[in-house]
Amino acid sequence: MTPLFLILLAIDGTVVNKSTGKPAAEVPIVLMRLGDGGMMPVGTVKSGPDGKFDFKQNIDGPLLMQAIYDGVNYNKLLRPGDKPSGLELDIYNTTRKPGDAKIVQHMMLVEPSEDKMSINESVIYRNDSKSTYSDPENGTFRFYLPPEAKASLQVRVSGPGNMPVRGEAKEAGPANIYKIDFAIKPGESRFDLQYVLPAGKLKGRILHPVGEKEGPTRLVTPSGVKLSGLGVEDLGAEPQTQAEVYSLSKPDYEIEVSGTGSLRALDPDETAMPEPQAIPPKISERMWWIVGLSLLALSFGFVSLLKKA
Repeated sequence: MTPLFLILLAIDGTVVNKSTGKPAAEVPIVLMRLGDGGMMPVGTVKSGPDGKFDFKQNIDGPLLMQAIYDGVNYNKLLRPGDKPSGLELDIYNTTRKPGDAKIVQHMMLVEPSEDKMSINESVIYRNDSKSTYSDPENGTFRFYLPPEAKASLQVRVSGPGNMPVRGEAKEAGPANIYKIDFAIKPGESRFDLQYVLPAGKLKGRILHPVGEKEGPTRLVTPSGVKLSGLGVEDLGAEPQTQAEVYSLSKPDYEIEVSGTGSLRALDPDETAMPEPQAIPPKISERMWWIVGLSLLALSFGFVSLLKKA
């Protein structure tokens, strides 16, 4: 059987520190083959004094190169048909201070049934600097989690251009406050949270700045589900899906939820994926759709603000 993808030439390239703009020496690089069983290491090298590296073995299948620098992993995917020679593998210096890294969008999808509410949160983090923000001790993202949701919490995280992977939330010290240790690289990263609450009130706290200029928070419900409470404003229905979109202007909220409904009918057709991907089991069949809806909500809110101006 002919392999789907066969590297017949040496894989070579240069590790470049994008924080300094210079080649990076002595950076460990692992070459991994992606398959149905996950990722399998097939080679390890270090970049030379000029940042150059090369793998000489012939490997079949999609490949992933991973550089380890300053406590952070940096990946480069080799897809079928990609040229294996003259590659650039980018890395960045690490800082423990957020700097220009900040939350630019927060979405909460609320799907109530008769006895429970399914909550899906998506937080988009943007880093406009030339350094990676990483704080293993305090975490780069902190959030409040209702105590009733602890047993059902699932987390996924993704960096710029990467598929989501399973994340881990740890108790941060104060009651019901959790932290996630995930490096925020230049570009956009995403945190996805999924949990279940008893039906009725939605009560919680946003730890990052809330407002239209800093990390606007949007709540989304299926058609027929209504939210009400201090600081909650109904922006109207999104035209295509008829999902109701709300803005939240207060960090501490207690929201009355009435009605039941689900957006599961809008699940993407995952059989139409263009190529196989080696990723851990997903926590929600709607996560990619939620990201798309968050962009719709952003544009809807922008139009609404223009109308009020």
